[in-house]
Amino acid sequence: MENKIKEVVREPKGYVSVSTKLPLREAITLKLICNKNKTVPSEYIRELIQKNVNSPKNNFLSGKNKIIYDRINNSFSWFVQIDSGDETKVLSNLSQDFLKNIQNEIQDAIKERNQWVHQTKENSVDIPKELVRSKT
Repeated sequence: MENKIKEVVREPKGYVSVSTKLPLREAITLKLICNKNKTVPSEYIRELIQKNVNSPKNNFLSGKNKIIYDRINNSFSWFVQIDSGDETKVLSNLSQDFLKNIQNEIQDAIKERNQWVHQTKENSVDIPKELVRSKT
């Protein structure tokens, strides 16, 4: 039985063709995406599979955003610092207007989300429905 398990896990030496059927609308969308990215569907699909196969399931890290003002260029840079201490630059040379715009967009999105979940008080938090459902 152990030999059978090893055979299943064994990697192929060459390449294997993989195919799927898509609804017409999705096939057209795939073709449009490939045309926009100047690639062919097989290459695009292969890259998607490789990203999913070679990446861990959890794509989330903990950390915080940092906005740094550059006095010399009168602009801002946006960094993400993860809890391990690593820091990655997201964007640089950002104007004050850009930051004000993104701040407004974030506030609008949070407001929309709070309306959707019926959060009407600023200091309230999410509560699982199971805690407040009547037990009748």
